[in-house]
Amino acid sequence: MNAGKTKILVLGGTTEGIKITEAITNAKNFGNKTEIIYSLAGRTKNVPNVSAKVRIGGFSSENTNSVDGLTKFLTGEKIGLIIDATHPFAEQISINAMKAANNANIPTLRIERQAWQMPEGADVLYVPDMVEAASVVARTARRVLLTVGVKELGTFAGIAKVHFVVRMIEKPDTADAMPQLDDFEIITGRPPFNLTAEETLMRDMDIDVLVSKASGGNATFAKIQAAANVGVRIILIRRPPPPDGDIVWGIGPALKWLEEKI
Repeated sequence: MNAGKTKILVLGGTTEGIKITEAITNAKNFGNKTEIIYSLAGRTKNVPNVSAKVRIGGFSSENTNSVDGLTKFLTGEKIGLIIDATHPFAEQISINAMKAANNANIPTLRIERQAWQMPEGADVLYVPDMVEAASVVARTARRVLLTVGVKELGTFAGIAKVHFVVRMIEKPDTADAMPQLDDFEIITGRPPFNLTAEETLMRDMDIDVLVSKASGGNATFAKIQAAANVGVRIILIRRPPPPDGDIVWGIGPALKWLEEKI
């Protein structure tokens, strides 16, 4: 670490992660006093262009679990502050980060997204988890736009008489990695999404149910508004609770927190 600079670990992989990294770099009052490591879990091929050293991959190893591995990384790199800007549903990463931060006695901030405000007249059903979402789909849906992430698709395996339109950022590389669904097709797309295009997609695909995590934020809200406009039912998986500790909603408050710490 450069002498006199505070080393910040940003746990990213989100729009918020990119925004806070650039905001810190460009902060006139403390940007030149910081050095940033931007950490990705390694689940995407598209590494963002950020003003930071980028680290890809988890912190566990053959002999070390994620918490101990991250603790070792924090102390070895002499990290001074942690910004957790991971996805709202990356619950385990946030829990591990807080445990490691406590082990290393490092101040940590969680950046949360604003929750979506549902459009007037939208047909919305909130469910506690992916299993309940799959149960509702099996009973009530015909053609589903599934936007829940690759890791969750297995929950919908074995559902008969439902056609799934699965949206992914990237198509699987191998046949073994393809969704194990009875009847499906894959489309790709990267947020932010356009409202008109989302409406057209749902009409052209004859979608009657949208399944999504209640992630919040602006980048993917178009699908929620489009579903309401077109008359598509929306099934939303509720967010897990955020970890204990300092939490802010947005980049501005995060910068204020940082200014107090640096």
